[in-house]
Amino acid sequence: MVVDGVPRAKPPPEVCARGALEWEHTLVAFLVGKRLPATKVKEVLQRKWGQVGVLSFHTVSNGVFLIKFENGHARDWVMDNGPWDIWGYHIALRKWTKGMSLRLEECRSIPVWVKLSNVPVHLWSNEGLSYIASVLGRPLYMDAPTTKRQTLTFARICVDMLATSSFPTAINLDLDDGSSTVVEVEYPWKPQACSLCKVFDHANKSCPKAVRREWLPKPVVQACRTPGDADGWITIKRKNSQTINEVPAGETQRNDENHSRREEQNHPHQPPKTPTKEGEMPITAGKPGEPTSASPEINPLGSKVVNIDGGSIMMDNNRGKAICTDPQPAGGTNSSSKKKKKKGLNGVGTALHISPND
Repeated sequence: MVVDGVPRAKPPPEVCARGALEWEHTLVAFLVGKRLPATKVKEVLQRKWGQVGVLSFHTVSNGVFLIKFENGHARDWVMDNGPWDIWGYHIALRKWTKGMSLRLEECRSIPVWVKLSNVPVHLWSNEGLSYIASVLGRPLYMDAPTTKRQTLTFARICVDMLATSSFPTAINLDLDDGSSTVVEVEYPWKPQACSLCKVFDHANKSCPKAVRREWLPKPVVQACRTPGDADGWITIKRKNSQTINEVPAGETQRNDENHSRREEQNHPHQPPKTPTKEGEMPITAGKPGEPTSASPEINPLGSKVVNIDGGSIMMDNNRGKAICTDPQPAGGTNSSSKKKKKKGLNGVGTALHISPND
């Protein structure tokens, strides 16, 4: 029927009751933290749960599935023997009830298995464990070993926890005799939750409402001169931004000149050194007034050698040869004259006699 222009339908109560009875032994599976293909999820769950009876698999949405069992015994067996996972990804199971939300993004709470250690023995009961676990959330059920008290090392309880929970790791327990103890809490699996949206569909780091920081490159500072700078000012600007500072061009030039002058004072100019030829010994300049190796007092080879003809010969210290220093006649030498060299006994370091007229 249409009410105020809006089409409305209202099924009879008996229709709703018969439909709810059909899904009475159904579990809702939430695959949190990973999106897997429905066919793979069905294969894994069929292999794990098919031993307790026939089940049917139904996909509601991405990450949400309905598993319908033939009876309540098979459904309860799956609940008591949890937690379950698919390829390492946890499956949160909840009994289906009429009117419950089947959208993961609207899921404000989710079943989480917890392990309670250091529980006093006199509180190891359904009522006592429920009282302790109620600090974390709403207790749903316990596994079979905890119910049968096979081991008292720890109690495993499934608790419906809110997305805003801080997931505490310890509970302070006050006893009736005035003493207190600490119950340790361990989470085999902790779902990712968004504290901003208060849901389990995503984490805070991937939340669309979260403020993200974007790193921008640092602007480059450059100097530029415009035609309007009549006084010689250089404007310092950033790329695509406003003017930052102004520095006169004359100041920049004077600073460069002062820097060059200081460099010259610290490092005075030195004349280039004459390269030393192969076979020659370098001459070291001494202090003024100090005799050197080239003076006659130190090196007798530097003195003149008097020729028997009255001429003088200067010894070449570097090559061990004597060079005649007599000037040539004004008329020059005869074209037919011949220069004769007299070799000494050793052939090296002997004075050469050059006769003007041979």
